[in-house]
This record gives sequence, structure tokens and C-alpha cells, in this order.
Amino acid sequence: MSAMQRNKGKAGELEVVGLVRELTGWDVRRRVRQHAGDSDLEGVPGWSVEVKRHAQAGRGDIARWWLQTAEQAATASALPVLFYRVDRDQWRAVWPLAVTLANQRADYWRGYEWTAETTVEAWAAAARECC
Repeated sequence: MSAMQRNKGKAGELEVVGLVRELTGWDVRRRVRQHAGDSDLEGVPGWSVEVKRHAQAGRGDIARWWLQTAEQAATASALPVLFYRVDRDQWRAVWPLAVTLANQRADYWRGYEWTAETTVEAWAAAARECC
């Protein structure tokens, strides 16, 4: 990974930290020392967060990122949320539809086909209610 890619990733994570803090009031921080399978952010209760910032992204890219996010969340026994942004666009959140269900059993709803893609604001509203 080039220095430019690392800087772009770091800047993206810091943007999401600011958004989530503003929308939820949680003490969210960027995880500085990341190991394989770690959430990109700390302080998001009950959620394992993956942040992606790319020039462009197709459905296949988002589905692949979701798989990574869901696997990482399963390891952490947390709900997965993927925040992504392509150049000159707004941040989007991908999260399991099961969060909105009464039983909230997201463990079997981890496939990309069972997700909602929303604004960060919509995810934050659901996240504040469920966790």
C-alpha cells in the first residue's frame, strides 16, 4: 500500500469519526494500531466498523468490502457496518437489515443481499436505538 493510499484511508477514517461523533455523541476514535480483523474505529458500541475511501466503486467492490466487514464483525461478536465514499460523493453506510427487526439476530443476515445501504444519518438513528 502506497503512502498516498494510507493517507487517503486515514483521512477517510477521520471523516467518519467526525460524522459518527456528531450524529451519536459517542466518543469515537480511529484505531491507530490495526491488526487483521480489527475494526477501523473504536467507541462505536456493539458495532464493528470498516471504512473504505476509493476513487470509484461498483456493486462488486461494495459486496467484497461487505464480506470483509461481516467476517471481521463475526470475529468480534459485533454488528457489522461498512462506511464508504467515492470521490466527489457523500458517505454511505451498509449495515444488516436485521438491526431493524424485533429479534435483532444479525448473525444469519450477514450476506450482502440482506443489507441496507443508507446515509450515515439513517444508520446513526438505527444504531442509537438498537445498541
